[in-house]
Parts: sequence; C-alpha cells; structure tokens
Amino acid sequence: MLADRAVQKAAGRVDPVVATDKYMREPGSRYIDFLLPGLLGMNLMGNSIWGLAFGIVDARKRKYLKRLIATPMPRHEYLLSFLLSRLVSLVVEIVLIAGFGLLVFNVPMRGSLAAFCILCILSSFSFSAIGLLVASRVRTIEAVSGLSNAIMMPMWIVSGVFFSAQRFPDFIQPVIRALPLTATIDALRGNMLQGATLPELWPQLAILGSWLIVSFTLALKLFRWR
Repeated sequence: MLADRAVQKAAGRVDPVVATDKYMREPGSRYIDFLLPGLLGMNLMGNSIWGLAFGIVDARKRKYLKRLIATPMPRHEYLLSFLLSRLVSLVVEIVLIAGFGLLVFNVPMRGSLAAFCILCILSSFSFSAIGLLVASRVRTIEAVSGLSNAIMMPMWIVSGVFFSAQRFPDFIQPVIRALPLTATIDALRGNMLQGATLPELWPQLAILGSWLIVSFTLALKLFRWR
C-alpha cells in the first residue's frame, strides 16, 4: 500500500481527503499491554503442567509412589499437595512478570488486585490439574515431555498469546474459547486493561473451573501408583 501510494502520487494523483496515521502510546492501547497478559498466562500454563508432571513421573520412576501407598496418607491428599505447592512458586512468577511490566513499561492494572490474584490462582490450579492428568499413567520423562508439549503447543499458537485469537476462522472459535489458556489470557486482559470484575468474567471462570474439576477427577481415577 505504501509503495502504491508513492507511485500514484509521483504520477500526479491528488487525494480528495488526506489521511494520516496517529500512533497510540497511551497505556492499555500498546502491543506490550496486549502481550504481557499473554506471556503471564503462557508462563502459568507451562510451569504448572510441566512442573507437576515432571515431579510425579520422576517420583514414579524412582519408586517413591509405591512407598507412599503403604502409608496411611489418603491418595487424594497427595495429589492435592501438588496443586497447593504451586502457590509458592506462583507468587514469584506473578511478581516477576507483572512487576516488570508495571515498572518498565507502565502496563496498567485497572482491575482489582484481589481479582487479579484470584484469576492467577484459579488458572494455575486448572493447569496443574491438567498436569496431574498428563502424568497419571506415564512412566518415563521422555513420554511426559512429549505429552506436555503436545498439549501446550497448540494453545501457544491459537489461544492469543502473541496475536488475537479472533484471527482464526469462525468455525474453530468455539474450540479456541473453550481452551483453558484462552480463558486465562482473556480474563487477565479484561482485568488488567479494561478493569473487568470477577462477575463480568464469569464465562472464563466457568471454563477454568470446569477444567480444574474434570482434570483432577480423571487424574484421581486414572492415577498409576506403581
């Protein structure tokens, strides 16, 4: 378009209406504002799925799970401990990424900080439950690595981390919107950039809650302890 415009003007064309471009630099309208929630969601997914899946498969490989079966500890409490352990590393992840964006790029935080934290915790738990399901029957590190990448890679592409998910065809939009990473990123962008409250984000919360409940229930039923 720029080349055609230059050629036409050189040939003597005069535009009846002169149009100009105005670059928007206000916080909330820049690409970095769009990108940061996507990176945060991608990081929550990667650390939750891979971190938990690797730890469980490593314990199974070292025969630790067989020893735990002999203890009076309920099995669901052992799996819940992996979900709760994510809270420790979750604080570091949020502070590093969100804090860096706020201090260096002045990325806005227009929504409630409490709502933002709840979104991060629910997203982390949902991805952690998926990680438990991935590692429920796998015996080797190579297998769990392949399964984790097979689950995460499509979401990296279609869930709107680097560009809007709406660019994909309409027929696949229902599938994209049902993905946990899409729900996470949309909720974080709504909270950070638009100031959306938790009731306004109920569709995303429902999707994340569904993934959490279904994945954890299946992981509990399918989990291999030997």
